[in-house]
Amino acid sequence: MAFSATTAANNAAGTYEHFDVTPHTGALGAVVTGVDLREMPDDAFAELRTAIGDHLVLFVRGQSLTPDQLEGFTRRWGEHGDDPFVAGMPDHPNIVRLLKEADEKVPAVFGGAWHSDWSFQETPPAYTLLYGVDIPAYGGDTLWANMHLVYEHLSAPLQAWCDRLRAVHSPAAGYGPGAAHNQFIENMEILWGPDAEIERSQPLVRVHPDSGRKGIYASPGYTVRIEGLHRAESDALLAHLHEVASAPAYTCRFQWRPGDLVIWDNRATNHLPISDYLGQRRELWRTTVRGGPVVGGQGT
Repeated sequence: MAFSATTAANNAAGTYEHFDVTPHTGALGAVVTGVDLREMPDDAFAELRTAIGDHLVLFVRGQSLTPDQLEGFTRRWGEHGDDPFVAGMPDHPNIVRLLKEADEKVPAVFGGAWHSDWSFQETPPAYTLLYGVDIPAYGGDTLWANMHLVYEHLSAPLQAWCDRLRAVHSPAAGYGPGAAHNQFIENMEILWGPDAEIERSQPLVRVHPDSGRKGIYASPGYTVRIEGLHRAESDALLAHLHEVASAPAYTCRFQWRPGDLVIWDNRATNHLPISDYLGQRRELWRTTVRGGPVVGGQGT
């Protein structure tokens, strides 16, 4: 892979009136402090929308949210997303409880491969929110990748080629009959079913609906092949894109604390939970926000 690097200007700090924002890495992400999400006026929320456009992932420290409050804050971003294959809380069906108990025997974690949430859907989630309830003393970090930087890393001829390609996404590897990984998830209700066999064609290059910036829309978790290419060609191109996307210069890593609320833009990022905390309990609450159809770089 060619040398990967970005600059501090890529993720520069903006000026905000209602809270403090500190960039987390040069690639993406910012820590937000000095705000209570339970009592956020409309002008402060508008600034938060600006901040996620600037940084793609926001780490909001020091919150104290009930399930009702998390759902209410999620609805400020848009309609709740459709979360297949996982059961929501009994009284809060839009909240998925990501839980790993300390006595589990296998280090499998939910969503344990690089992915953008539910990219096999016709209208994948625009945003995902994750709230830290019970966090290990150490371990259990999460990584995010800036997929705009992945596209911009490519040579101009490769960008032009990718602009014209489409990729097939499927949940089968995670939730189908051969999904060995999620069979080891002990304390979450995985909803197996025939829908796990679906495939959906999406543009390989996605144009962000707000910024107009292009990014690679593919991940090891859900992307199974590139349309129109021989299998060896498809595998080679996807392997290269995944390698670029995991380059440290294009990623950020976040160490959780109880009370952290993280929100990220699925239209521009991939993410990966790290499995390194077996023997410790970890609980987070997750919601998603409905997005729109994926628009490609050349009308793909």
